[in-house]
Amino acid sequence: MIHDNYAAGDKTRAQQPVCFEPNSSGMVLVVVVILAAVAGILAAGLHFASGARITQVRQEIRFEKAFFVAEAGIERAKDALRYTNLNDVLTNGGVLFGGVTNYGEGIFYAWVRNNTNFDPNPLVNTSDIVIIRSTGIVETATRVIEVEMRVTPFELGQAPADGAIGVYGTNSSLTIGGSGEIDGHDYDVPATFSCTGAGCNGTTNANPASAGLYSSTNLSISGTNAISGNPPIASGVSSNGYTETYWLEMANSLLPYATVYSGVGGMGTRDAPVITVLPPGTTSISGGNKVHGAGILIIPGTATLSVSGTFHYEGLVILLGDGVVDIGDEFSATGTVDIFGAIACAGGELDIRVWGSASLKHSTAALANLANITSLPAQMDMRSWREIKHSSTNW
Repeated sequence: MIHDNYAAGDKTRAQQPVCFEPNSSGMVLVVVVILAAVAGILAAGLHFASGARITQVRQEIRFEKAFFVAEAGIERAKDALRYTNLNDVLTNGGVLFGGVTNYGEGIFYAWVRNNTNFDPNPLVNTSDIVIIRSTGIVETATRVIEVEMRVTPFELGQAPADGAIGVYGTNSSLTIGGSGEIDGHDYDVPATFSCTGAGCNGTTNANPASAGLYSSTNLSISGTNAISGNPPIASGVSSNGYTETYWLEMANSLLPYATVYSGVGGMGTRDAPVITVLPPGTTSISGGNKVHGAGILIIPGTATLSVSGTFHYEGLVILLGDGVVDIGDEFSATGTVDIFGAIACAGGELDIRVWGSASLKHSTAALANLANITSLPAQMDMRSWREIKHSSTNW
């Protein structure tokens, strides 16, 4: 048993210790202040981090957009070079589209230079290889792309027929009568393009003659005495390797660049030859109508050409059959007709009539002039691609 040895009222009685409790409200305030400060620091850090990230993302977006803008400059430059003389571009400094070009949310600057690894002279291109550089800029972002391209002019070949007229399809017929003629000797074109009368006859030159008529298959011919050349008539396998498929593919490749003849105006000129395609149905040149033309004339299987008026043409005529037996002639020249160059016939069931004062003459000069057709696009082949670092002195 524990006893209290101090009497009541004894001053010497042991004093009980006083319990000191902490100030709870003050401690809470301190904790709140500390937490608020930490929260503020975290909030500021998050704000700064998120703001920096947003800025970074926006710059990344600009950076990607600048790349696409630079690519757009490359593509537009490629399209321009399809129809442009390379040496003219190089001589003028290689700058395309007049300098800076707006595109989407940015701008691009495209220019061309010669590849001096192949051509020592930077202003004269002989290899068809050039370098296109495009700089795309979107606000503060810049990307530079450089590609090496081979720009190959569209080639029609040096002898786009095996004679003044070549027939490569099956079940076709050729009828010659009146003063009509087919001549495989090489003719110079008339002195004046807008010739009249005897001025449209042209003159022969010293170049070797080709066949007047070439046929790769059995052909029904009437009026062989009006065909001349060396030989007048040839058959069998083409010495140039041409086939019906070749001409069909040739026509199909040219159609996207052809202008549909509407009867208004001509079909190109010697100085500016063009590709012309006849619309479905019969195109008639009759009476006092006179049409001059130069370039490539495509007569598709759904069209026919009937000339009883005056028609003077220089270049290549591609006559296509549809394989359907019908009554009319797909090509009927019964008026005053002078065609210099060559006629290539492909497809089955073609009926060709050369009558009246029609004259079909082989002409290497007329065929060589096809090189001046500007609507034919060059073939673009990319040899290499790279992205380079941008600098203020290196567009």
